[in-house]
Amino acid sequence: MKKLKGLILITVLMVVLGGCGIKDPKGNVKEIISHNLEKYDFDSLSKRQGEASEIKITQEKAKYGSGVVYSFTSQGKKISGTMVDLHPEMSKLRPAIVMIRGYAPTEGYYPGSGSWRVAEELAKEGYVTFSIDFLGYGQSDSGSADALEARFEKVINVMDLIESIKKLPWIDQNKIGIWAHSNGGQITLSVLEVTGGNYPTVLWAPMTNPFPQSLIDTADEGEEKQKAIEYVNLFLKYYDGRRYAVENYWEKIKAPILIQQGTADEWCEVEWQEKVVKSLKDLGKKAELVIYRGSDHNLKKDWSEAVRKDLEWFKKYW
Repeated sequence: MKKLKGLILITVLMVVLGGCGIKDPKGNVKEIISHNLEKYDFDSLSKRQGEASEIKITQEKAKYGSGVVYSFTSQGKKISGTMVDLHPEMSKLRPAIVMIRGYAPTEGYYPGSGSWRVAEELAKEGYVTFSIDFLGYGQSDSGSADALEARFEKVINVMDLIESIKKLPWIDQNKIGIWAHSNGGQITLSVLEVTGGNYPTVLWAPMTNPFPQSLIDTADEGEEKQKAIEYVNLFLKYYDGRRYAVENYWEKIKAPILIQQGTADEWCEVEWQEKVVKSLKDLGKKAELVIYRGSDHNLKKDWSEAVRKDLEWFKKYW
């Protein structure tokens, strides 16, 4: 896979700022790892129930699309997002789709970034969509100063959002699905494994390379890779990395999953998704993979077709 500098920077920062180690002026690794991450391993999270809070409308018009900006509370912190509901006049309970974006820089970020266009298309078909911004983005409170914790706590944030959505009187709590892109795919798979929830799911170009080896594999050869190896080894000194890795909990998944992947993606590989789908099918899970020749990480060339398949997938299970 072609390595992008942006991806290298992201993976290094996730570990450096996450408390697994920082570089001092002499270039040595200081052991300042945080010892409070055990509560985020999958075995611990599976014992935690999602906690519902009131969903409040905070802005009547999102920057793009037809949505409104909402907020809910997770672990005592406010998190914003956008809700798109194009058919409020419908009297029957309606299905909802949780929209989970991939990595986004904070500069220039707005509520709904990375998911609003697909959210609009799903909403046209009667779904109520809920995009989540996560802590530190949009109108949300600040996130953890420990970037590894900031990574792990996103799973809890989504769990709490799902439970909050279930409390809305116009939502059919038995018809909730998930759409996710890129790193949002890794978050989604984590949620499905931790909760065992039967939430029909669509993943666009998900980050499914095994963790924490993925932090090494996405680094360039030479100094960058050596740094990544040091950081990963330090993390593994204190934690059992297997307990934070989606590939070790496939048996917990109950939801049907559709993965859509482009062959010209510079961030994620077709081979990753083939391994995931095979692993799920070998366990008797419902999983499918659609490959688009020449499409990039955002499936730009085949965007309309990918959205059409999204709709087909959700309608198949409701």
